[in-house]
Amino acid sequence: MEMPAAFVSAVDSVSYEFASARPNAPVVPHVERPRRIRAVRDGLARGITRAARLVKTA
Repeated sequence: MEMPAAFVSAVDSVSYEFASARPNAPVVPHVERPRRIRAVRDGLARGITRAARLVKTA
């Protein structure tokens, strides 16, 4: 029962966002982040994962 409601609300939200855009709104292309930022993000994710494993075993 919950999944159909989630699908309906998701479609409704996407339709609302799509319809709310102005016709003359500028299109902003997706820009890939520099490698340095990805490396920092990956390192931070590894650190958080290690900390979570330590807390889990404690």
